[in-house]
Amino acid sequence: MTDLAIDLGTSTTRVVDGDGQLLVDEPTVAAVDADSGRLLAFGTSALDTGARAAGRVHLVRPVRRGQLADVPLAEALLGELVRRAGPARHGHLRVLACSHVGATPVQHRALERALRRAGVRQVSFVEQPIAGALGAGVTIAEPTGSMVVEIGAGTTDVGLLALGGIVTGTCLPLGGEDLDHAVRRLLARRHQLVVDPATAAEVRQQLGSVAADAPPARAEVLGRDAATGRPAAAVVTRAELRPLLLHLLLPVLDAVVGCISEAPPDLANDLLGAGIVLLGGASAVDGLDRRLASATGLPVHVVEAPRLTAVRGALGCAEHLARSGELARRR
Repeated sequence: MTDLAIDLGTSTTRVVDGDGQLLVDEPTVAAVDADSGRLLAFGTSALDTGARAAGRVHLVRPVRRGQLADVPLAEALLGELVRRAGPARHGHLRVLACSHVGATPVQHRALERALRRAGVRQVSFVEQPIAGALGAGVTIAEPTGSMVVEIGAGTTDVGLLALGGIVTGTCLPLGGEDLDHAVRRLLARRHQLVVDPATAAEVRQQLGSVAADAPPARAEVLGRDAATGRPAAAVVTRAELRPLLLHLLLPVLDAVVGCISEAPPDLANDLLGAGIVLLGGASAVDGLDRRLASATGLPVHVVEAPRLTAVRGALGCAEHLARSGELARRR
């Protein structure tokens, strides 16, 4: 029995208990005292603390591209997550953590060490495509092939699955934050408008599309004039963003095609019926499913709750972990 499933993501951390209840769904950001380095708050509370105490508090993201960038801070953050799980279970928790395709033993040991120092008794790992497939209701224990593409904030995981494991897969250092950074650069270059990351994300979500037949759309964006520093506004169109987003997402299409071409022919043929499951917080770019279908010649299915699919699916690995150990690696 797994007590908690944790998806410690670049942008968002999610924790689900053994009953499937979502305990934590917070930004992976910490508010740190500028003088002592002490963790003051995590998630949304950290953003509020940073806004109220600018200069005295630093906002730090301890996870970059799916890896622990600040290990001591990550340990403190995970300790807070464990405390939220309930004091009655503290020190006896068994955790199943999501990891990226091709994560190294060094990366696993760093996360395991951080979790154990936070009071976790037992740590196991499951790769993102496997967790995502189970969360989407895909049967992966059979010898037939299935494929999952998960686009997160900092990474994209691609996996062709069969017999409970990944046959071919890869992890790209590309995600939603890269799309948002590109939108910020476009606004600064073309409109001389400086905006914060949250505004760029809103613009991308409202206007972002890679569909050739997407209807025209525009929105007024508020920010700061790059030359004068004064408040300013600019009208941005969907047509401006389309070639930018498509260029950035082409490596994802190439990676999917590459994984299919490297797979045994019989498993690749299975995908003609099973198709590709598309999930992750940054997967909801309009038209991306159709672009992926066109690039591969396969049906593409977008899950209803793409942000929570992997962490909920991780719980489905628990019984397999206990029975065979094939779906997750116990460290």
